[in-house]
Amino acid sequence: MMLKEQSPAEAVVCVGDAGINALATVRSLGRRGVRSHVVALQASAQIASLSRYCAKETRVSDLGALYDALRALPVSPARPALLFIDNDKMMKALAPHAAELQRRFRVVEPLAHATQFMDKAFQLQAAADAGIAVPRTWLPNSWDDIAAIGAQTGERLLAKPSPVRFPVGVNPSFKAIVAASAGELERQLRSLVGSPADVLVQEYIDGDDSCHFGSVCYRARSRNACFVVSTRKVRQTTLEAGIVAVGRLVDAPEVRQMTLRLVERLDYRGVIHVEFKRSPRDGKYYFIEWNARPPYFHSIGWRAAFDGAYFAYCDHIAPEDLDSVRLRHDSGHYWINLHEDLKRLAKSPQLALRPSTWRPYLQAKEWAVFALDDPRPWLRSMQQLAAWLWQSLGRAARKGMRRGNAALGARGA
Repeated sequence: MMLKEQSPAEAVVCVGDAGINALATVRSLGRRGVRSHVVALQASAQIASLSRYCAKETRVSDLGALYDALRALPVSPARPALLFIDNDKMMKALAPHAAELQRRFRVVEPLAHATQFMDKAFQLQAAADAGIAVPRTWLPNSWDDIAAIGAQTGERLLAKPSPVRFPVGVNPSFKAIVAASAGELERQLRSLVGSPADVLVQEYIDGDDSCHFGSVCYRARSRNACFVVSTRKVRQTTLEAGIVAVGRLVDAPEVRQMTLRLVERLDYRGVIHVEFKRSPRDGKYYFIEWNARPPYFHSIGWRAAFDGAYFAYCDHIAPEDLDSVRLRHDSGHYWINLHEDLKRLAKSPQLALRPSTWRPYLQAKEWAVFALDDPRPWLRSMQQLAAWLWQSLGRAARKGMRRGNAALGARGA
């Protein structure tokens, strides 16, 4: 689908550290004639601004300067630019200024409700209210509360940081940890958080990478239209709680139906990513979390006619174009982030010996970064990958030397 012949509105894209999420947005719009203005932190290694479809770039010193930088951008009252925000840190920093930004831009993400939507307790309650199974959950306030969990369950435990508990610009030191008992969980958490109130604890839902399902959804503001595709992780960066390294678009009607119930109950508008895990024990899908923005792998939907950035553009500029959208749920193609997949294989080298590991590379796929029509971001990402490989080889060599020296010392003794 191409946009109608009219002067396109500019898009402003606020970009996080890696920029893969924003790169997909910039490419999606740029291929339809909409040039983007990328706004990123000075220290960011993001690659989105290298795209041929990026018309302008603004760098800001830190998150505290982001709002002022956006206010300084020229605006057209008759045709405000769309504002995309690709990461939680920037959404959290800009949330207090939502009203002013909405006067200046067509804000795509639910900025005014960002703090509430990032609250894990709110997410779990909303999912339960929508009739979706949720893991047994605790919100501890003290180390005694952590210890008491052990008396209530014998299951393995999962702890995740609660973003609303961390100041703007401060990243939690972990994404998730899994422990065999409450005692082990306490030992791990004491070195990671200042207070147990900074985390949410759940019974861990067993299952490997392939048990993780998800959805990417766009619910329109301009009309009664909602588009959802379902996905499945093939590999994630860490075994028990990581981001997608290799994913696949799958036909999972129950996942799509649960997502629809959730967004309708929330009256959510815009792009949302919802994650579920299917338990091998009972076959149920359990709600894990949502992101009130596009996930970094949202380009997985392109081959199935799902394009959240384009849907947002149409929703704000040309709503009638949404009427022609026809999703393909049987596409079955893969999405691959080569850098993250190599990281996973480095942690689990036995996977590299399995022929099935390489099947996604031989079938229909969407690359996270590589694109023939836009090679510069890929070239930069290859430089970053080469630097990571060199550092990894150096660490392995030093580790081998230490082992060799220790063995020689033991023999000499």
